[in-house]
Amino acid sequence: MAFYRPPPAILLASTSPRRRELVARLKIPFESCAPSGVEELPYSEEDPSRYADRMSKLKALSTATAVGNNRLVIGSDTVVTLGGVILGKPSDVLEAGSMLRFLRGKTHQVITSVTLVSPDMHKVLTKTSAISVTMRNYSDSEIGEYIATGDAMDKAGAYAIQHKGFDPVSRLYGCYTSVVGLPLCILSLQLADIGFDMQRIPCGSGPDSRNFQTLSRDTKDLGESGKSL
Repeated sequence: MAFYRPPPAILLASTSPRRRELVARLKIPFESCAPSGVEELPYSEEDPSRYADRMSKLKALSTATAVGNNRLVIGSDTVVTLGGVILGKPSDVLEAGSMLRFLRGKTHQVITSVTLVSPDMHKVLTKTSAISVTMRNYSDSEIGEYIATGDAMDKAGAYAIQHKGFDPVSRLYGCYTSVVGLPLCILSLQLADIGFDMQRIPCGSGPDSRNFQTLSRDTKDLGESGKSL
């Protein structure tokens, strides 16, 4: 006689409203929390891809150890890099402006790493997406107006691709949701690999498309698909 085994509960190790919105697109129940005890600083001369991998693993594993409670934990980290320089979140408005001027009119890479830790912590899956992004030649006044909205301050590289007022990107080569902060094409494949009854979401179709709206509400307003711990 076969017994039904429900899929494990999911814990997203992130308080990013963008990542919570993306996971909610999968229409599976999950909770979210801040990663446990993670200092997001690269080592000296650390390769950007290795840094993204290390941070996503650290976020997932530290959270699984601290508050996992037999849940499947998702950790993710996004790095903006140009010429080997890692651009994290700006520390102030001056640094935000400097980052945006540095990126203006150039093609940079957005690297997003996703790590899943199984409920028993015996299985750790990490996969990385690297996307080339070309910025348009926005003006200094546009930079100032965008920074004044406050949107730049919690973003790697000081910008959000989905911001309609600033609209900083002229061309994208690859997965849109990877640049937003969590590639659903990768996450859906990882969830299937770990035992969820889920088909892979192709880049640019369905939930992985550009139809993205930045949340203006709290995670608790997402109902059963995004409770905050």
